Amino acid sequence: MSLMDGGILSLMSQKMSYLGQKQAVLAQNVANANTPAYKAKELMPFASFADTLKSASSGMAVTNDRHITPASMAGVNAATKTMKSFEVLPTGNSVDLEQQMMEVSKTTVEFQADASIYQKFMGLLKLAIGK
Repeated sequence: MSLMDGGILSLMSQKMSYLGQKQAVLAQNVANANTPAYKAKELMPFASFADTLKSASSGMAVTNDRHITPASMAGVNAATKTMKSFEVLPTGNSVDLEQQMMEVSKTTVEFQADASIYQKFMGLLKLAIGK
């Protein structure tokens, strides 16, 4: 049994993958801020803790260890939806740059916190096995 089969490491990995996806969607919104008729997108919310725990312990099988999934498309939520925006430019663009940049900052801080916790957990695990 691998440490990534379930438990806290699996959940943290999924959350960090979700945050990476969110950053990719936010970057796409910012890049298209001047594109006529572009509708801002947002990532579907991360599943609740109970739902994520249930899916992590369901025993999902990996068909091949050599398969690589890009971080922007991996994880539990790869779907996007159009954001509801109160401001739409005359060109039909609904990207609010201030809101997008606040979301980028918030996501960055959350990812850094999760990465720090993950790193501390791995340090404790190494200490426990004597490395």
